[in-house]
Amino acid sequence: MHSSLKVDHVINVRITHKTARVPLMEAVAFKEKEKALVDVYALENVEECVILQTCNRIEIYVVSEEAQKTADLVKDHFSKRNLQHTDEAIKAVEISIDNDAFDHLLRVTSGLESMVIGEDQVLNQVWDAFLEADKAKTVGPILKHLFNRSMTVGRRVRNDTGINKGAVSVGSAAVELANNLLGSLENKKILVMGAGEIGTLVAKALAHRCQNPIFIANRTHERAVKLAELLSGKAVMFDQFEEVLVDADVVICSTSAPHYLLTKAIVSRLITQRTNENGLIIIDISNPRNVEKSVQDFPQVKLYNIDDLQQIADRNKAERQKSIEKAVKILDEELVVLNDDMKSLSVRLIISSLLSQAEAVRQKELATALTMMGNVDEKERQILEDLTSILLKQTFVPIVENLRSAAKSGDMQTVELAAKLFEKTGKN
Repeated sequence: MHSSLKVDHVINVRITHKTARVPLMEAVAFKEKEKALVDVYALENVEECVILQTCNRIEIYVVSEEAQKTADLVKDHFSKRNLQHTDEAIKAVEISIDNDAFDHLLRVTSGLESMVIGEDQVLNQVWDAFLEADKAKTVGPILKHLFNRSMTVGRRVRNDTGINKGAVSVGSAAVELANNLLGSLENKKILVMGAGEIGTLVAKALAHRCQNPIFIANRTHERAVKLAELLSGKAVMFDQFEEVLVDADVVICSTSAPHYLLTKAIVSRLITQRTNENGLIIIDISNPRNVEKSVQDFPQVKLYNIDDLQQIADRNKAERQKSIEKAVKILDEELVVLNDDMKSLSVRLIISSLLSQAEAVRQKELATALTMMGNVDEKERQILEDLTSILLKQTFVPIVENLRSAAKSGDMQTVELAAKLFEKTGKN
């Protein structure tokens, strides 16, 4: 519970593609996002929280008065989600507090922390994470301001640097991987499983490289039909995708199904029926994985996942170095402004408490004065009301501004001293 003598801190606890591979990310991922938000929000000293989860990152943002203590508590909660992977998770977890947390989120929304530098999908993912937390009622003024400002900065970076011009997404990186493995995708039969955001990016990237129609399977068949029509492809009923795999060259999985769609048993059956003399390349970029790892036991099958896209991501980063440098300069400017804003917000409860106490005193003394004056008409009553309100405002506006300035400069000694003085005044 908040104390009027303390300020809020923003803490970020995360595991990303930079510190963890796919199996660990899956092991600690939150299956039920709303429940996860409620559970984190219920942790001691947590005042606000947002969970950002994508195929490349699982991040928890919380607001708390106890920075390091809460960071350790959230890390422990996160790391112990899967006891078999606790030690590995503890090593992979990164923690950022206040300015470092702000900087990290700005880098995320700007695409600088993505596996594929400059990708646009992360903007929608960050905003969706905020909206989910807002719906669950786990956010307040601090994270609201932080996430809104981060979205604005992310858009500015893209507009001012062009870092996303021609940028590949995870989906198009998967297509490039398939092209590199086969030398060319012309005249190849390709199945895309999933017609969501990533599946759509995969299909569009394929359409630029393939002459043959792309086959698209999705649980909601209408979405597959709509995407197929857009790209002159062919929609496949989801329960009939095996018929396409019998002679396919490549299948790219990008669904959000919580279980395996391609199992060893299915692939074993397909192997005996295949009419394509070439091997089958399977690229699984789903979160969680949709392809059972043991399918690679068959010599005719080559299985790849998100971890295998790193080489393409590294090349993309090198090509965008100038844009990255421009983006970093913008973030340096924006971080100063954001840091000042967040420090001001961090003392909002102290300021609110001071103003509430002052208003209570004004109301009490005004009532006493009106009683002593006897018969006072409505005009005279309003004059006294306005006068006392103006005096209160003129007295406290400089105090509030000085408190905000002290918070911005990190002078918490002044903030706490002021809070103590007014707390004592309010008790008299």
